[in-house]
Amino acid sequence: MMLSIQLSPQTEDRMRRQAQAAGKDLDQYVSELVEQAAARPALDELLAPLRHQFATSGATDEQLVEQISEAQTAYRTERRKRPA
Repeated sequence: MMLSIQLSPQTEDRMRRQAQAAGKDLDQYVSELVEQAAARPALDELLAPLRHQFATSGATDEQLVEQISEAQTAYRTERRKRPA
């Protein structure tokens, strides 16, 4: 499929530099970026199981927020332990 998009001059210049750094021509580089973006699941798809779990858990909003906050804290603590 052939697609034409409008880019600002700054974006085009940035994309050209990135393509050159990757050793690709601009068309190939942008095409690969679009393919990668299209292959990723949408946020709603990713969140659907979690939303279902929350809806059926019977927990209050406050309890769910607390669980999320605890998970974030645990994740950040674990990340800090990893070597750089």
